[in-house]
Formats: sequence, C-alpha cells, structure tokens
Amino acid sequence: MRINARVMGALVGLVIALLFIFLPWPTVLLILGLSLLGYICGLYLEAGKQVKEKLRELFSLFFG
Repeated sequence: MRINARVMGALVGLVIALLFIFLPWPTVLLILGLSLLGYICGLYLEAGKQVKEKLRELFSLFFG
C-alpha cells in the first residue's frame, strides 16, 4: 500500500489529537514548535544556496 498525502495528514492529525488528550496543551505546543524548528533547520541544511527559496516556499505553504 502506498501512503499518500491524505493518509499521512490523517496519521499526523491523529497523533497530535492523542498528544492533546494525554499531555497538557503547553507541552504539545512546545513539541509542535520544536518539530517545526527542526524541519526548518533541516531545510536550511539541505538547501545550501537555495535557502531563501525553500523558506519562502515553506512560509507560503503555512501562511499563503
């Protein structure tokens, strides 16, 4: 079975919902924030010269 974006989104949503149920919300927000920071750092290290383009793409995904 191939995992597509919808299935991955549903799994991530389920994990986040379970975190909100079993952990206090500030802890969940801290985990999500640090995960996002790690993702951005990974993009930066992977991109090399294309850092600005990758970051613009990331921010347009979240805020555009």
